[in-house]
Amino acid sequence: MTGRAGPTPDRSQSRFFCNRPRQVSLLCGAVAIAALVVGAGFAEISANGAPTAFQTAIVRSVIVGSLVIGAIFYVIGGRLRATAGQSGQDWRNGKHR
Repeated sequence: MTGRAGPTPDRSQSRFFCNRPRQVSLLCGAVAIAALVVGAGFAEISANGAPTAFQTAIVRSVIVGSLVIGAIFYVIGGRLRATAGQSGQDWRNGKHR
């Protein structure tokens, strides 16, 4: 298939778009960055220029949690990719190549 700019890229060769667990890990990274931005917003809107301890704890736990979950899904996606490559199976549709 071709689009306006030419042929569409083969996403199976991409590091993050090759399977669902890797896409989830990318989403978790985006959540961590969004939480960092929200934490900076807390500092901007507070009266004394510093977020409360509760706000800091929430933002910290969201960032750490999403990075840990993202790392786990990244490893799972890598193992799925390696397993699919060794077995000769096209993991996207469950058929053999």
